[in-house]
Amino acid sequence: MPKLYYASPRDLPLIEPAAGLKGRVVQADHATRVIYDLAPKTIVESHKHEMEQFGVVVKGSLAMIIAGEQRILTPGDTYRIPPGAAHGARVFEEPTQVIDVWAPQRTDLLKPAAVEKSSA
Repeated sequence: MPKLYYASPRDLPLIEPAAGLKGRVVQADHATRVIYDLAPKTIVESHKHEMEQFGVVVKGSLAMIIAGEQRILTPGDTYRIPPGAAHGARVFEEPTQVIDVWAPQRTDLLKPAAVEKSSA
């Protein structure tokens, strides 16, 4: 993949890791960033991974649970998920957008089953 300095959303790979969850991926040398759009009432089942994750809610709202601690997050709220911590989320009644970053990078996000061709 060529070095990416600038990109519009239409230029980025689109992933759909679960129903109601679509994301646009940017891979850097040591981190991964995804802008996720979550449909109303989407549930992200509890899971964990070995890279650190942090993010910010851009629009909408959701309940997130990290290592057994739950919070309701709204635009501007941030979160940090330590490596190996179980976490999940539940979107409320409106479309929600979050920006997630992982370090080191997530190499599993661009597997063929999760990626669809950009429609823009």
